[in-house]
Amino acid sequence: MTTFPSPAPTPPASGHSRPVVAFFDADETLIAMKSPFSLLRYRLRRQGDVTGAAYERMVEPLRRLASMGVTPVEVVSKFYELHAGTPWDHLLAEARAWYAELREHGAPFIEPTVARLRRHQEAGHHTVVISGSWPATLHPITDDLGIDLVLCTEPELDEGRRMTGAIRHAMFGPAKAEAVREALAKFGADPADCYAYGDDPGDLTMLRMVGHPTVVGANPTMTAQAAERGWPVIPATLASGTQRQPV
Repeated sequence: MTTFPSPAPTPPASGHSRPVVAFFDADETLIAMKSPFSLLRYRLRRQGDVTGAAYERMVEPLRRLASMGVTPVEVVSKFYELHAGTPWDHLLAEARAWYAELREHGAPFIEPTVARLRRHQEAGHHTVVISGSWPATLHPITDDLGIDLVLCTEPELDEGRRMTGAIRHAMFGPAKAEAVREALAKFGADPADCYAYGDDPGDLTMLRMVGHPTVVGANPTMTAQAAERGWPVIPATLASGTQRQPV
């Protein structure tokens, strides 16, 4: 079972009592996986896909799209199409069971980022996850971590709360900047006082909006931006005894 790092020393005092918000991407920033795909693998396994062959048939077309350089929104749209007709409440229950199993066997949390999260929480900062992932897999993780607010991609549901296969709201690129503005207004924070953590170029709109951005991991585009702008970089080191879950 994964244990979280002990809280690290709190960030230096800012010298004022204004609210501070720390923004985090989730997948590949707080935890080393694409969580919707991890849940899909779990669901198919429970349905008898012991070898993973059914998972591969469903996911390989999405991998090909990603390799062709299509936008994340296009890839995610195809992923949601796979779930058309799925009862949303049933999926949420499955996601809770998925996360319970993951935690029991060792969730691959990225230790340096979780340590930063704990520092912010100890300092009394508001913590917000802004993610292109969906609520089904995010909320079990963020509830466990004690995150204050989650802003993410939302599925479209029909009148019977079944997934239509479409996306109601996509949280990618510019939408992340709008989500930052929404959270700043909610908490009454000055962006110059705030922090953000992300691993992927899609997080740059979020990182550029705050006074204290940090890159997580070794994405070459992100590390180049960090070098150019003087941003710190922290390694994507996994919790002991865990390993990254591939798509």
